[in-house]
Amino acid sequence: NPANLSNLSGSSFLIGSTMFYEQENLNYQFAALSFKLDNRNIMAVTVQKLGINASGYSSELSSETSISFSQGFHLRKDRNSNFSIGYNLNYFMLNQGSSAGTVGDGSNGIPGKSMYSFGLDLGFIASLRDKVHLGVFVKNVNSPRIGRGSNAQFLPRRLNIGCSYHPTKTLKTNFVYEKLIYSDTNQFRFGVEYEFHKYFILRTGVQMKPNRLGFGFLSPINENMFCAYGLITHPILPLTHSIEFGLNF
Repeated sequence: NPANLSNLSGSSFLIGSTMFYEQENLNYQFAALSFKLDNRNIMAVTVQKLGINASGYSSELSSETSISFSQGFHLRKDRNSNFSIGYNLNYFMLNQGSSAGTVGDGSNGIPGKSMYSFGLDLGFIASLRDKVHLGVFVKNVNSPRIGRGSNAQFLPRRLNIGCSYHPTKTLKTNFVYEKLIYSDTNQFRFGVEYEFHKYFILRTGVQMKPNRLGFGFLSPINENMFCAYGLITHPILPLTHSIEFGLNF
């Protein structure tokens, strides 16, 4: 949720990678830089890429890249509550490799091509006494599509509504409702974060439709650096692994 940028106290840099379903040829990487403009506004730039490779093939079969510019700021803030709004401006790139063709070596295949699109996301966060937080996030508000003519595809639009309750400084509980717009499927997620020690924070959660279990941890290396690891199960496929490194400055 880009509205959460307004709650950052300084600048930060974050990089991470995800291996989906323990498949080495299906990887996701991202890098994000956030910086404070003034006491009310914080900007962020994020680059994400999902690529599919095949052994023995020199270039990617396909890749999806997005570059996002985000901003979050407070509309209202006092000692007891605050209300923030944020947005993402996204530039999407889809690259498709050439086909193998009838020969199988690509000599008479269909050449690869690239497609582009733009998207807009909106987010809102309200909090009370830093204990109760309510957020709303809408993905692809402008209904972007990628491709042309009969091959054009609308990118999915998604609605997230979340609530977080922090009964103590060491315990955080989260609940999220997610729905793809124009879909009949509703997804629910519940997570808990508990600080066992200042150098070890445990994270775990469950998800419905499909039923999945997540587990991970965050470990601050010092006051300015941290690393995090997480995994999530799947009813049929193998585990998905994620790792992140962050720097605050």
